[in-house]
Amino acid sequence: MPLLLPSLLWSLLGAAPASTDALCAGRAPCRVVETLPAGMDARGQPLSVVHLDLGWFAFDDVPERLDRKLGPGRKEQGRLVENDCAAAEWWVVSPESSQLLLAVCNDGYGSAEKGEDVVKVKDGLVSHSRTGGGGQLWRHTRVLRLSPWSWVREGHVNFAAGRDDVEDSALWDFTTLQGSRSLGPSLCKDGPSAPNKRTLPYLPRVAMDAAYLDEGWKRSELGACALPAKHAVGGKSHAARDASLKALLVAPDVLILEVRDDHWVGDGGTRWREEDHVQLWLGPQSPEALTGCGKPEAGERLVQWALGVTTGSVFLAYGKSLEKPEVERVELRGAGQALEGYRLKVTLPPGSFAGLGLAYSDADPGQDRARLLATSPLKFSRPETLNIVREVPAAEGTCEARGGALEVVPTPARIRGPDVAVFPTGTTSGS
Repeated sequence: MPLLLPSLLWSLLGAAPASTDALCAGRAPCRVVETLPAGMDARGQPLSVVHLDLGWFAFDDVPERLDRKLGPGRKEQGRLVENDCAAAEWWVVSPESSQLLLAVCNDGYGSAEKGEDVVKVKDGLVSHSRTGGGGQLWRHTRVLRLSPWSWVREGHVNFAAGRDDVEDSALWDFTTLQGSRSLGPSLCKDGPSAPNKRTLPYLPRVAMDAAYLDEGWKRSELGACALPAKHAVGGKSHAARDASLKALLVAPDVLILEVRDDHWVGDGGTRWREEDHVQLWLGPQSPEALTGCGKPEAGERLVQWALGVTTGSVFLAYGKSLEKPEVERVELRGAGQALEGYRLKVTLPPGSFAGLGLAYSDADPGQDRARLLATSPLKFSRPETLNIVREVPAAEGTCEARGGALEVVPTPARIRGPDVAVFPTGTTSGS
């Protein structure tokens, strides 16, 4: 049998394996800094992440967008000065192929010139964290699953230079459509700080099709594709043991609620405060834009509606409004047709809110006051404590009815070519 050359052998067996040396071929200056094991792909092929040091770019030679394999114009000697930046790439390599993950050129990422890119690999996940800024530093992090290609998490943190105190932060999980924004206390005009640090969960808004909006919502549980109420803001703290509330925006003005309880109170009378009801707070501004200093101004004031869970009745409870929400409801029956809860479709007044808060008032007999289980750290009449509404674009994911309940379906990460970076594009300034 004649001796086969390696290239011919691989042409018979399949594509030639990617080589870390090949990534630097003809690209001087270039060196492999490290090679990190990255688990297996869906076919059982071993993956690794390769970090390349590509020298320096002078300012005039830096590509306008760093979303592709870095081309010529790099130099071997240099230092971090005003007109230079350090070029680097990260690639994911398998025996059959290579894919550019990230291309950067670090110019310090801000006036402090202490910015850096950190890439970590663990359990088939790759995280990229970029730090930069000046008097105020920031860190932005994205996490990617390599097989199948999909985004996992994204986060952002701001903190003061020289201190570990986090001034504000945000986190979003693409696999659950859950996240939150944490805001530190603001300095008010009269000197004291506003109320303590706020952590405000995002209320996701996922665009659902006409079939779901018409009849599908009656048949599908919200499942994992909704925001659960986890904040006990009134009454006894064990409300979650016998009651629950979930919420999901499915259109700009349509809210789906799911309420479960072990004991129902309400006959449709006028004493709605003593019956099981959902408090619906609507704010004209997003709470992340508010400081919480002083009383809400005219353009910040809330409107509160009370939605009778057992009756579907709607009452204006606080504030002023010319239009009220419309409520449709279905019963949720369990084993033996026992009543376990209600699902409500709430059509909101158009253009009425940028922030939204919800609380279930569980009016069990014998309580001194109703227990309140809320979707945020809700405080009466305070617009800065509502949920932040976060639209989920189709590029991130959606919700689909499967097996009688909604499930999160993340959108696969976009792969545009082996030499085009998977991580989002950036500039030398880190924007």
